Amino acid sequence: MPPVAAWALVALVLVQALLAAGPAPLAGGPATKPPLSGARPGAPGTGDEEGPGTRDGAAGRGRVDTAIARRFAREPQITVFDHAAGGPRAMPMEEYVAHVVAGEAVPSWDADALRAQAVAARTYTVSLLLAGEQSTPRRLYGTDTSTDPAEAQAFNPVVPPPVAAAVKATRGEIVVYDGKPIVALFSACAGDRTAGLRESFPGDDRQAPYLRPVPSPCERAAPDFIRRWSVALTAGELAGVAGVAPSLVQQVSIARRGPSGRAVLVRIGPRLVHAATLRRQIGPNRLKSTYLIEIEPLEGGVWIFRGRGWGHGVGLDQWGAQAMARQGRGYRDILAHYYPGTAVVQLYR
Repeated sequence: MPPVAAWALVALVLVQALLAAGPAPLAGGPATKPPLSGARPGAPGTGDEEGPGTRDGAAGRGRVDTAIARRFAREPQITVFDHAAGGPRAMPMEEYVAHVVAGEAVPSWDADALRAQAVAARTYTVSLLLAGEQSTPRRLYGTDTSTDPAEAQAFNPVVPPPVAAAVKATRGEIVVYDGKPIVALFSACAGDRTAGLRESFPGDDRQAPYLRPVPSPCERAAPDFIRRWSVALTAGELAGVAGVAPSLVQQVSIARRGPSGRAVLVRIGPRLVHAATLRRQIGPNRLKSTYLIEIEPLEGGVWIFRGRGWGHGVGLDQWGAQAMARQGRGYRDILAHYYPGTAVVQLYR
């Protein structure tokens, strides 16, 4: 492989590791509970406030809760803990969103895929602001957000022109459901179908009806190493997850699948383990998803896990968005597909 091509592949792998992770939880709770906005999703908004946030959508879905509309009537200045600099810095919301999209997306994607990512990233950031003292960056640093994707979202100090254009084209726009910012989850590639919320986050008991399985064309656009993958896991590794002695791991199999076809429970010897827990403990960049095709036993206490896609699979499918954009679908259509029943609104101009 020529040196340039090799470096390009390394860069793509690094980007995909960030894409697969998606946004971090708002608070320091268990990893099985994803980020939600300051109010519970599905809580009714007023639905009668004219002004910012009334564009697009019907029957009140495209309107914003009165208090939120007032708070975000203008673009906010936010504080960011910059890990590279070792301290906080302030910047306008739109500047921060551009750095996030530069870190979360592939800049060569079509414009509408980048625009969909920009709206999702901005929605997540608004949720961080609404979470206040409950957010991880606020607790750790006293800031609104941070540049560490484990604490918030990815952050690239260099913003390519296509990313800047996508953020500018969607200025102030977020996704709402019943007047509140949605749980703006996203991941790299969901295979042929996205996951339901509790398939990937079993500890979450809140209602987000728009996070349900929908068809996804990710595999039409994603690279081969994302579409299909395999990993070898030893009896010792699996025993550590299940909390049993390695000698008891004689059988490993998929015990139950969820609505999207993903593994929900995996039998490891005498124990049943949630597939999301298995992935988290093995490592999300080794066990790339819970969309398992098969588990094949080999001699010597080794099992080959074969699967498809990369990431938790809930919400916006980033490579799926790219495939839809290639087909001529606009970013609002893409967001409506991956977050059904929601609307895109403009908080500020």
